[in-house]
Amino acid sequence: MMNRTIQNMSLTLCTAVAFVLGASPATATPTITGVDIPPSPDLTYGSTITITGSGFGSKAQAEPILYDTVDAAYENGVLNLKHSQLSNGDLILSTNENPDSIWAGPSSTAFGASRVQVSSDRPTRHTNSSEHYYFKGFNGFVGKPVAYGGKSGFGTPADEPQLYVSWWYKPKYSPSLYWRIDPLNQDGTFVPGEKLAMNGISATFIGVDDEGMINLVFDDPVNSNDLKGQLVRGSLSNATTTFPEVFKGGGSFGYLGPGSQKYLRIREDADGKIGVALSWTQMHQTLSGYSTSDVLVNWENRVLEGNQWHFMEFMIDTDKGIFKINIDAQPMTSFNFDPKLAFEGEWSPTVALLGLNGKVGHLQESDFDDIYIDNSFQRVIIADSKNIQEARYIEVQYPLSWSDTAITFQLNNGSLSKAREIYAFVSNRDGDFNSEGFPLCQDCLSPPEKIEIKVD
Repeated sequence: MMNRTIQNMSLTLCTAVAFVLGASPATATPTITGVDIPPSPDLTYGSTITITGSGFGSKAQAEPILYDTVDAAYENGVLNLKHSQLSNGDLILSTNENPDSIWAGPSSTAFGASRVQVSSDRPTRHTNSSEHYYFKGFNGFVGKPVAYGGKSGFGTPADEPQLYVSWWYKPKYSPSLYWRIDPLNQDGTFVPGEKLAMNGISATFIGVDDEGMINLVFDDPVNSNDLKGQLVRGSLSNATTTFPEVFKGGGSFGYLGPGSQKYLRIREDADGKIGVALSWTQMHQTLSGYSTSDVLVNWENRVLEGNQWHFMEFMIDTDKGIFKINIDAQPMTSFNFDPKLAFEGEWSPTVALLGLNGKVGHLQESDFDDIYIDNSFQRVIIADSKNIQEARYIEVQYPLSWSDTAITFQLNNGSLSKAREIYAFVSNRDGDFNSEGFPLCQDCLSPPEKIEIKVD
């Protein structure tokens, strides 16, 4: 059977709609004019697809620095065979414990942290995933990728300004809404999962942790001033307690709010001593650097829904002095900083921590998967809309070869496996995408046939 080929003879160059970092006039916006898809009953996971067009730019290495689906991990395009042999319940070890590990700095049991493990017995993100990372508690993460400066004595290359990081994350409870309180004048026993009412505010009772504190997750963000001294009543148990008047902090009694829980920590020097140091938490982003002791704070945030997979994207360019964050395919924030904060002549931004690093979520559970790290914004994505601003789901693809006019990638349809329409986008070095997605299929659930699309 002949391969399906989709042709588009003339597309207009348009301004990119997402992750625009101010492309120079010399850099062309990507244009896709054709896609070659092998024959199959559908867009099969793992298929090799070639995109043709212009404006993709050159890329020294087609593959990302690290592509970790947990089922498999590719470091600079090379499969780590030892990682692929991990199975359900295996702990993610540091390189001090396992020299073949892809992570030099995963969480350990120090400071109350949890060990991240491989899970194959929990619900997976999509049908073609058999394993992902999992941990229980308030502090667990992977970090310091061996492929990019993580291993002691092997730093990152000097002055690579760009870093792109994406992954999928599912917290059991929203980190932004998770609180703990000490019981006060409690009467009765609360039932896990029941609704709690206090001063017209609603929460859900999670349970009682090993320190005897009540763990609860609110329906919406709350202010402690609206809760102090209020009666808390369970909707099923009719049990009651009183919300404490005081913040517990280092004391022996009180309440604890969400605090600062890091999703991602970026460092130039992986030990965090010199150069850019950035943290993305559920409440803000903080950044410091080489030439100042001041900490810059950006208070933009988005509440993640509990028990749902979320697509997390982070980009930084230390030459241009900007970082950008997307959640679930939509821009959350961008922030400008002085490029002089970066340390010149040594190191480049890398991932020091990825997961959840906090203190409050004693009964929290976290699943994460499909980690993609590269020192270029150039990437291929597929989406469920030809307008990226309207996309509900996107998936980053694994490129196998890359030139200015052709890219071959291995398909990861992931969350789009049952989408009726799938469109391809290419980003150039400036972060500019083709403004309108190119169709891989427009009735993806129907049997394949040769399609030819021409636009005058």
